[in-house]
Order: sequence, then structure tokens, then C-alpha cells
Amino acid sequence: MDRKRKGLAYYLNLPWTYTIETTKENEQTIYIICVNELPGVCTDSTTIDEAMTLIKEAMTATFQLYLENNEEIPEPIDKEQFKGNIAYRTNSKRHYLIARAAQRKASSLSKIIDECIDIALEKK
Repeated sequence: MDRKRKGLAYYLNLPWTYTIETTKENEQTIYIICVNELPGVCTDSTTIDEAMTLIKEAMTATFQLYLENNEEIPEPIDKEQFKGNIAYRTNSKRHYLIARAAQRKASSLSKIIDECIDIALEKK
């Protein structure tokens, strides 16, 4: 389905994810909401409800702009598409090092790879 036919309602109803942070300004809590899949689409307010209303308005304006300019709109990733199976190829040296680490920890190769990925993702 192309972007023009998907339309505004389609994009507004996708499973977007948000990051919500708080800060203090003159002893008042400010809620800052950003749409993870839409860089730069953020808003803030003194209540979460108002901030969510404002972020929906910002998203609507963003989608309208994308559609008017016939630009591709990034869509959220559907978690249901991922079952945990990844084909991973590496060189023989790395394979050996992973196998050695798994043996030392009495663990599986997959578990060691998961641990390495978790550590790497925490650094981001």
C-alpha cells in the first residue's frame, strides 16, 4: 500500500512508542515526551495527559507534512514479527572465542552472544 492511500488515520493508529522524561522548572514537574520512531517530534507539558494530547497534535502535523511532500514516513517495528531466531555468521576466530567463553561459563553459544549484545546495547 503506498503512502498516499494509507493516509493520516493509518499512521496515527500505528503502535508508536514514546520516551517520557521529567525535569523540574521553578519547582514544577515538566513532562517531556518524544516519539521514538520520529526523531525531533517531542513536546512538553506540566501534565502527562496534556503532553500526550500535544504529542498527538505534533505527530498529526508531522504526518501531514510528510504526506504533502510525498516523503516516506518511518513506521514503528511490530514486535510480533520477531521470534528470536537470527542467522549469525562470523569468522572462525570469533566463533572459537565465543565457544571458549561458553565452555568456561558452562553456557550455550547463544547465551554468550545474548550477553555480549546486552552489554553493547547498555552502552548506547
